[in-house]
Amino acid sequence: MSELKDSQLVDREMLFFNLGGALIGQDKLPEGEKYLHRAIEIESEHDYIWATLAEVNLLQRKWDEAEKAINKAIEIEPEKDFYELKKEVICGSDELKENYLKHFELLKEAIEEQKNENWQKSIELLKESSEYYSKTGYIYNQIGAIYNNNLGNSDLAAQFFKKAIEKEPDNEIFQRNLKQVLKK
Repeated sequence: MSELKDSQLVDREMLFFNLGGALIGQDKLPEGEKYLHRAIEIESEHDYIWATLAEVNLLQRKWDEAEKAINKAIEIEPEKDFYELKKEVICGSDELKENYLKHFELLKEAIEEQKNENWQKSIELLKESSEYYSKTGYIYNQIGAIYNNNLGNSDLAAQFFKKAIEKEPDNEIFQRNLKQVLKK
């Protein structure tokens, strides 16, 4: 790779962060982790880079590294409750860790089903995923979005958006999704 020069047009830490995220999305976890470290070398005060590093380390079962990274994210942004939930998993029991990893695998399968427009199968996988880990509203929001955007069922969509809000009452995206579906 050629060296990137600083300029107003290139935000290097974001470039590395996005490259890392893209590689992680392709299941290239070690490669993605390297780019996250490069982003941190440039700018170490972005909580989301540390939180993403914690997640990729969690997925690789690098528990000590994951704990250090999530602690740094919490140090930078202590008011983000989501980070505390992630820390609970990282520092939790072996059963909690395994359940979270199973949840994540099912979530990935659900996303693949969405790419193939297999909406019902995706919903089944998302529901199964929530049996392993359901402390955030993300899964319920995803199910609500499928019902609303792909299956045309605004009543079920509203039910799942409400479940998402129960998990994360301050999440503006979930609130906006519920408002939108209630207007129909």
